[in-house]
Amino acid sequence: MKKHHWALISLSVNLLQALLKFIAGILTGSLSMVGEAVHSLSDSFASVVAFITIKLSDKKTKRFPYGLYKLENIGSIVIAFFLLLTAYEMIRRAISKEVVVKEEYLGLGLGVVVFSLLSSLTLSFLERRAGKRLNSPTLIADSYHTLTDAFGSSLVLMSLLGVYMGYQLDRYFAFGVALLISYTAFSILWKEVSVLLDVSADEKTLDRIRQVLLSFPEVKEIKGLFVRSSGGKLFADLVIALEGRDFIRMHQLVDQIEEKLKEEIRELDMVFIHYEPVDGEDLRVGVLVDERGNISQKFERAKELLIFGDSPERIKELPKDEVDISELVCNKGLLVVICGHHPESSKAKGILSQRGVFVWETEEKNPYKALKEVVYNLCDVKSTHKEGQAHRPLSKP
Repeated sequence: MKKHHWALISLSVNLLQALLKFIAGILTGSLSMVGEAVHSLSDSFASVVAFITIKLSDKKTKRFPYGLYKLENIGSIVIAFFLLLTAYEMIRRAISKEVVVKEEYLGLGLGVVVFSLLSSLTLSFLERRAGKRLNSPTLIADSYHTLTDAFGSSLVLMSLLGVYMGYQLDRYFAFGVALLISYTAFSILWKEVSVLLDVSADEKTLDRIRQVLLSFPEVKEIKGLFVRSSGGKLFADLVIALEGRDFIRMHQLVDQIEEKLKEEIRELDMVFIHYEPVDGEDLRVGVLVDERGNISQKFERAKELLIFGDSPERIKELPKDEVDISELVCNKGLLVVICGHHPESSKAKGILSQRGVFVWETEEKNPYKALKEVVYNLCDVKSTHKEGQAHRPLSKP
């Protein structure tokens, strides 16, 4: 079953319990039973909140491209406040005057409260297990709320059994349960508020991500690992150092890394991977320009070579042969060279290919606009389901 199915089941059970408790409370004259009926109604409202937030949390729009995942966390906070309200009601009932229960309806009251106790315990167990399996904080929070209803039913049960045996034990059990409910509520509040403040994922999850990244031999260093949790989903922003000089291969490798991460860690919804070469490798891009300073349409017509990178350079006297220009490009340690077209010489193409130099063809005339074209189209890591930037800044020569 899906998350919203469990929310509907919780709503139905709580409404049924509220109705039965209200009838039994009126017939027996038990104030605690009537109070539990109101408590179950509050559970029903919490279930409505859970259902609405779960249905809306997966919606993605242009205005909310990441989805409305945090609605689940907000729903959990609302349920936590219901828990606090429940604790207050129990304490208030515990210090109030005793209520005389009509013994002729005691059997009916015991039957209703036993049914409520067993159904609440069963629902709480199943809902919490489903919440962990579906990774839904709202379902888990609602399961704890349902568990407090079981405690409330236990309180009523003790009260009715006390009447049967001639004792009144309501106030003592009410204080203990109220303290436990308050602890649960504050635990939920702490967890969900932390998520709303973009708290990091737990260390176990971070270690799993590190293991996946380092399982690729090309990943030499993890420079940044930022993972946040939202509505049961994880969003990762990673910075890694890769070994290699082939841009295309590096892009393919990044895609493989993302696929592996999502395969190993199902909670990951989005992964943004920024990569850079390992220390000591200089990402250098060259632009072949003609006599007018525009991008040369052919290798053999190039008059200058502009080099961008950590050590910018401008070479004004170029050889006229495509093979010699290709040799020069390789000797300068360029990874990308921008030109109107690839060299026509098969030998020149072979030299560039063997040295891992990528020729970027463009119709752009302005060298700096073409450079920007390379940065945003080649150096960005993109696929059909992710989009992120991964490039080093290039300075002008």
